[in-house]
Amino acid sequence: MSDYDDLPDFDTLLALHRRNPAALEDLRRDLSSQLVQSARRTTRRRLEGLQFRINMELERAGSAEARYRRLSRMMYESFAELNQCLNNPSEALRQREAAAGRSADVIPLDPRHKSH
Repeated sequence: MSDYDDLPDFDTLLALHRRNPAALEDLRRDLSSQLVQSARRTTRRRLEGLQFRINMELERAGSAEARYRRLSRMMYESFAELNQCLNNPSEALRQREAAAGRSADVIPLDPRHKSH
């Protein structure tokens, strides 16, 4: 299935989940992979990282409800970050730089240089 128009309807997917959950998981992975591979090269690496995180969360979850909760939490955190960026961009940038370790004291390597 390469086109989203070819996706089965909800009832078919639900029946697949009940009858063969592994096949539904294979379909999810295949469609996710196709989407990532169809992205621009500049975006693909970030999407691959996100897909890896999603896959790890899904593997760690023990039940369908736990899977739902983990992915819902990830989406909520992403929306909260987007909200912060849109409503307070300078603070969001400051927090991102601090988290990335870009904020640091510079120590001169030249022993002749005296710091105050």
